[in-house]
Amino acid sequence: MRNYAFIDAQNLHMAISALGWKVDYVRFRIYLLEHYRIEKVYMFMGYKPTEHRMYDFL
Repeated sequence: MRNYAFIDAQNLHMAISALGWKVDYVRFRIYLLEHYRIEKVYMFMGYKPTEHRMYDFL
């Protein structure tokens, strides 16, 4: 069975910010793999031309 994650970046950001936390995307990806055997993660977010380095990282 193949497992995929579809994440809404705005909802993730707002929920984590409300808790006063920050997302470590590398650790988050490892968590998804280890706990849910997620093979691919798709993150949906708006586009800002000034944020191209973040998009490359993700």
